Amino acid sequence: MMRKKIAGNRIGVYFGTFAPFHIGHYSVAMKAKRQNDGAVVIASGRDDDRGTKIGLGVDKRFRYVREVFRNDELVAVGKLNESQANIPAAPHGWPLWLDEVEKQIKTLIVNPAAKLTFYVGEADYAQRIRALRPQYEVEVLDRSDLKISATEIRKDPMKNWNYITTPFRRHFSKHVLISGGGSVGKTTLVQDLARSYGSPYSLEYARDYQEKNGIFDEELTAMDYQKLLLGQYNRTSSVINGSTNNGLVFADTNSTATKAYMDYYLAKTATAIELEVLDGMYQNTIAQEQWDLIIIVPPYADYYDDGVRDMNMGDQHIRELFTQHLVDLFRDAGLGDKLVILDSAFSEADPHGYYGRFKQAQQLIAEHLHINLGNV
Repeated sequence: MMRKKIAGNRIGVYFGTFAPFHIGHYSVAMKAKRQNDGAVVIASGRDDDRGTKIGLGVDKRFRYVREVFRNDELVAVGKLNESQANIPAAPHGWPLWLDEVEKQIKTLIVNPAAKLTFYVGEADYAQRIRALRPQYEVEVLDRSDLKISATEIRKDPMKNWNYITTPFRRHFSKHVLISGGGSVGKTTLVQDLARSYGSPYSLEYARDYQEKNGIFDEELTAMDYQKLLLGQYNRTSSVINGSTNNGLVFADTNSTATKAYMDYYLAKTATAIELEVLDGMYQNTIAQEQWDLIIIVPPYADYYDDGVRDMNMGDQHIRELFTQHLVDLFRDAGLGDKLVILDSAFSEADPHGYYGRFKQAQQLIAEHLHINLGNV
């Protein structure tokens, strides 16, 4: 990625809080670009503004907006943190605010004498800019150009999902983790749930890694587990950040499950330094993961020999101890409030409880995330 500078004698300028940057904002940016030789878009805000209050600080908004235009050679993105620049809150800070905006613009354009046209959504903004900088053109936007407001999106992201630009969707999407020991039906449950909501899902990275490298569970080393922690995180992140994310993402494992297996297999074989490194990686990874609901599948199903699993873990007592350790790890990570253990009853029509667990998981998603099949 190169640092962009917009060339030309006419530059459009568009600024906003962008919490989030939606397709209405994008439409205005296109207008600013196409009516000029290019455009400068500035993500502006304060440390206590409406974006920061929902976890979208100025720095994050700036990065996401820049990601929107990463392949657009005619749009450069700047950032103005009004708190860090000691600019008084509106309406008192306009003179200083314009000074800082001009500094940003100068770093993002080639011709310092270019004619600037500001695109604003409020008549008051236009009046103040014209009074302070009469040399600039100012166009007041028709609010119908925006189609949607960021306020409406923040109130109900799922309802307004299609209005959110792709980089910002990762902030609003809900993430459901299906976890448990081996051979409990996690993968099948994840796939069934994802299909029922039309949502993407992330599967276990370890299985692919082991098959690719010809390694069985009990043969994994500390170095292997480092790769598994990173590989699983990257795999799930790519699904969350992908274009198929419709607001709900499923995963059938995470760093905590990897940590549980590390504890089981490496406690007696890895060195103290290796364990320390792995624990540090795990703590860093789990801190970055964002889970809205964690569903634990108990070891009710028969332990199936698929030719890869360590059958020594098939003992029911060991399976129950492993599941409890997994639950304890989630609680230690501060995720106890997201945790639910499936307990659907078996029946003659559903002797293995597969359908019961499927329906219970859907009910949990509705109760905890307020997502029903009709609003995805």
